[in-house]
Amino acid sequence: MKTNIIYKITFAFISSTLLFGCQPKNNFDIDLSNLPKPKTVKNINKENQISIKPEDKVFIKDLVSLENRAQILSKSKFGKKDPFSKSDIPFNKLLSSNFKVNGFLNTESEKYAFVKYLGIEGRISEKSIGGVNTNLLPEGAKVINIDTKNLVLTIDYENENLLFEL
Repeated sequence: MKTNIIYKITFAFISSTLLFGCQPKNNFDIDLSNLPKPKTVKNINKENQISIKPEDKVFIKDLVSLENRAQILSKSKFGKKDPFSKSDIPFNKLLSSNFKVNGFLNTESEKYAFVKYLGIEGRISEKSIGGVNTNLLPEGAKVINIDTKNLVLTIDYENENLLFEL
């Protein structure tokens, strides 16, 4: 096996030296006299520079200046009153990732929703009120409706009806 590889390598070496070594020698001279000469850069006169400046002023007039903080604050209609503040609006505890609906249960006597709030899992019914009879809702939140057919939980919190779907 090794001898076969050695024969192939020596054959390739000898054949390449015969092919490339036996070519006639050509003198390859390059004549650079026919190439075009590079153009010389002329110095710009002061008169040309003065004529360019008025054109620049036209473009400067078209630019829009940046708005200051008071102008931006006057344009905001909803959301944060101050877009530059870090936390102007308190987050809704239910809309953040603290509350999650996991499932629904419909029994003969009552409807239940399985939820997870602040790491605590459990069930709530249509009679559940946060801070009164359950710790699975924030204080003041009331369950208004549990629709087991459409898998929708309706909760009243901070005078808003919030819908949670599975």
